[in-house]
Amino acid sequence: MARSGVQERWLLRWTLLLSLAGPSLCGSMTAWWTDIGPSFALQNLTTGEIQYSACNSNNTPLYPNPPNILSTRYKAKINTSLAGTGWYDKTITWASLFYQNNNDDIVNAIYTCNWADGTYTHYESKVISDKTGTPQVHPQSGLSVALLGENEGYRVFFHDKNRELQILKFTQQDLWSYLGPASVNTNRTGMAIHSMFSGLRNVTVVTPRDAANFETVRLNTDGSWAVATFPTPSKITNVTNSTGASNGTSFPYDTSSPPPFRLDEWTANPRALGIAIDTALTRRIFYIGSDKKFHSVASFVSGTTESAWQAQPDTLDTNLPLADTPGGDFAIASDLGTSNIRLYYTVGGVLKEGKYTNGNWFPIADLATKNASAPVSGPADSDSSGLSAGAKAGIGVGVTFGVLLLAAAAVGLYYLGKRQARADVEKEAALTAAAAPKSEVAEVHHAPTAGSRDGSVAGVARTGSGVSKPEWEAEVKDKSPSPEPNPRELDSPNPASELPPTIDRTELPSDRHATELP
Repeated sequence: MARSGVQERWLLRWTLLLSLAGPSLCGSMTAWWTDIGPSFALQNLTTGEIQYSACNSNNTPLYPNPPNILSTRYKAKINTSLAGTGWYDKTITWASLFYQNNNDDIVNAIYTCNWADGTYTHYESKVISDKTGTPQVHPQSGLSVALLGENEGYRVFFHDKNRELQILKFTQQDLWSYLGPASVNTNRTGMAIHSMFSGLRNVTVVTPRDAANFETVRLNTDGSWAVATFPTPSKITNVTNSTGASNGTSFPYDTSSPPPFRLDEWTANPRALGIAIDTALTRRIFYIGSDKKFHSVASFVSGTTESAWQAQPDTLDTNLPLADTPGGDFAIASDLGTSNIRLYYTVGGVLKEGKYTNGNWFPIADLATKNASAPVSGPADSDSSGLSAGAKAGIGVGVTFGVLLLAAAAVGLYYLGKRQARADVEKEAALTAAAAPKSEVAEVHHAPTAGSRDGSVAGVARTGSGVSKPEWEAEVKDKSPSPEPNPRELDSPNPASELPPTIDRTELPSDRHATELP
């Protein structure tokens, strides 16, 4: 039936109204990297169930058909943001997932991996947004998590009801608590959040700001958070999380000169953002544009100098075909120690993996449903330094190579003195092919310490190469036999399960090398 002129005008008005930029529903995918490679999880937007890649995958995630479903104590709300991290503690692969439930609480769910079939077993869940002082969580909040290590613990980033960027904190001493705002800006067009940890308390968080700009917050060495915008810079210098907002809503831009570049095909409210940091401390931010292509910006480090953010050439589309939707959802996992990046998104309704290795993007590939060539007997450890992903990120960043060699020598001497005392225990473990002994389990459930125990080197967190050199690996790697984990062969319950629950040991990854530095 033909529409009248009045109907046409009203239809046009509603179309324009609905097309205005506003807070988006945040991403429902997440990915993370452990010693055994990348993992990911995503929400089925019809059932609300959280699906995930097989936890016994090595290097390439396996996505079984039908998919694995996480058991949840608190049901995830439809279209919740997901944030995940994980680690391998030399005995078990752990996953730590964050999402919103139907009450808009933020939930942390912990899982352990069954290596026999690649499924996660629910370990514990808790609401973490009910701590004293925590502001009301926005019902469409983005979520992101950074795992800093033993002393610093977790940081979980979320939006409050006013869209300020807020932080929840976890340490083994204080458990969960409300840390305060990372940015008090409330004028945001999008709710996506992503963060990346690059060692020594150095965390970068990125969010959409408006129709032309990003906002980044970065942890300063004094504990404050530096707030910046680009491509258009803020008019106020040295903005932090304690700087009062102009007019109570936003910080003004410096419009005295044109911005150095424009964000290509920027949608202002993408469903997801991703940040990756490599061994040279180059920071890269990824997004899917209105053209359904991946775009990126980057900041480079040269010596002790870090460049401003720069738009990168549109070369990603060569091996990354168009996503299904403009500004669409995706998940990113990256490994600081190897500069590897993985992107997960849908093409034609099929989940795909984009792979960046050795400085090159490889053609996109479907995710395998099973690995017919490799036995499922535990993660391969022949090429591993014995450090968790969190540990690799926390060691050496911002420290000169000479300091690394001194630290490596110290650790090497320490281990020479200690190895004989552990010989009988390790021999028994190798012969029985059981999990690590209790004395070691208590040790490995402590996250890495970067530099000195009092954090005295934290002031140089943003400089230096951040590369774990082969000499370091050779000195500190424990070359004694390492039994493959197999929960079915344990003669007694998992030693980790016998520790008192108040320790919250499962919250952090392990690194026995760093924690044993004199």
